[in-house]
Amino acid sequence: MKTTIPGSAEIQKDHFSKFIKQLVSKFQPLYIYRFGKITEVTNIEGCFIQESANGNYQYFLLMVTESITRIDHEVQEYASTHYPFGSITILSHGQQAIREAINDNNRFFLTIYNHGQLLYSHNGMSNLDFNRKFIPTHSANKAKKHFDHGIFLAEGFLHGASECLNQQDNTIATFLLHQAVEQCCIVLIRVHLAYRSEIHNLFRMLNLCRSFSDRPMKTFICDNPEDKRLFNLLLKSYSDSRYGSSFYVSQHDAQILYDRILSFVSLVKEMCCTKIQELTHEAMLFQELKEISGGELN
Repeated sequence: MKTTIPGSAEIQKDHFSKFIKQLVSKFQPLYIYRFGKITEVTNIEGCFIQESANGNYQYFLLMVTESITRIDHEVQEYASTHYPFGSITILSHGQQAIREAINDNNRFFLTIYNHGQLLYSHNGMSNLDFNRKFIPTHSANKAKKHFDHGIFLAEGFLHGASECLNQQDNTIATFLLHQAVEQCCIVLIRVHLAYRSEIHNLFRMLNLCRSFSDRPMKTFICDNPEDKRLFNLLLKSYSDSRYGSSFYVSQHDAQILYDRILSFVSLVKEMCCTKIQELTHEAMLFQELKEISGGELN
């Protein structure tokens, strides 16, 4: 599911720059920010092979629009079909909604506006017409609340899948496993990014998780065809288990998926607990600095 391309970083930069212009022409955004980039380059050389460089590139973008209407799906489909030189994950939000979120001390948008790379501006100016820094006082408590709720749901779906496996109802078991993974991805994104995702496609959710860690994606998708086959089976279970009369999952496949997702839930718990500890530490340091400065950090 990765795109491999030959050529130098300069060629890739040119491809990406041209695509941003196409994106602007198509959707007329106010701003485009890049909040993440992954570059994986393999250099090949030797006596019996022509020297080359193969690169995998993934970008994470925030598109700010004038309209309050969400166009995430349309924009993402456009990126997926019009950019063959890598992978692009795009989140789209209206400017007014972002302003309201920033006024509510939203960690996701404040982090991007303060530290993301501004790729495009409709008026050639930056979008920093506010003077807000993220205040981490309550971030750990909010993350813990989302974690507790999401993991409770994920473990419930996992328990249901186990019961279905015992009854050899493999189709419903796989559907429940899909739901468990979806809840886990929601939790990961809420805890690590403080972002409320409206994405439901597991591959896209796992791609978004790559903006902070490769570990969730690597649980399901490696380089071998068998992993890809099992993941595609999990993807199909969401709709085909309900509407496809010919959808079939063997006991063997269902059991492998169950074991893998059981491990995935454990990974999610580990990652989220670590992140919540980091957020707790940040809040503590912030409070200490606030006391030292006489309360001037707000």
